[in-house]
Amino acid sequence: MQTSIQIIDETGGKRLSGTSIDTLQDSPFKNYVTTISKHVRAKIDDGAQCYGDLKSSPEVKLFFVYRPLVKSTTGPVAPFNLERTQSNGTRHLDSPWVKLTFSRSPRLVVRAVFLWNERQFLFDQALMSGIRASPTNPLLPIDEPIFEQFVQDYIDSVLLVPSPEAVSASPTSISKRLPPDIFWLFSNALQTTRGPFSAIVARALSSAVGKAANGYTDLTKALVDQFFASETTEIRYESVLDLKDIFTLDRYRINQHH
Repeated sequence: MQTSIQIIDETGGKRLSGTSIDTLQDSPFKNYVTTISKHVRAKIDDGAQCYGDLKSSPEVKLFFVYRPLVKSTTGPVAPFNLERTQSNGTRHLDSPWVKLTFSRSPRLVVRAVFLWNERQFLFDQALMSGIRASPTNPLLPIDEPIFEQFVQDYIDSVLLVPSPEAVSASPTSISKRLPPDIFWLFSNALQTTRGPFSAIVARALSSAVGKAANGYTDLTKALVDQFFASETTEIRYESVLDLKDIFTLDRYRINQHH
């Protein structure tokens, strides 16, 4: 089986592509790439037994996209997209975590884009914590100056407010001004101004992604399993709350404690 794996890092506003798994530093992202690529190969191997009439070996292209919360440069990065293959018997899965396309004739072709999107981690946690928000796809990195404004707004509206009554009055408006994923992150960071809050937020982000990484990986595997088991030509999910039937959300939910 020919499997091509491309890693696309959208950090820094430019797209680095073609990195190999071996060059990745040990991290939750590397574990995710390794686990998911093995899982997809195993699924296709199983499937290839069923498609015994195949004349040639399957062509498999996997793209892993690392999409940071904040992008540090101002150049616009077009989000990486999977061009759809159209042929008889083509099937698609569209979701914020993975986009898959599969066609069987004249040969088995599988293409997939797996998104490791820091904003998606936070947005999913926000939804699972009860914050109401409608999915906005795609969740793209926030420009650094805008992110700094969010941080300052939160400090002024929540951390520097003198009385508890004023704080309880203010989150309603701040929660509407900030994107839900950002509000969740800031609320779950250490609530202190004894040091730059942006550094505290960076640690909170790293901690949240680290805690949720296994759940994010399991969720992705569940989507892959469902796709290969299904005969539906179009499968679409928009929100983590839509996955209750195929995945136990508690495996992914973080219980944050200050």
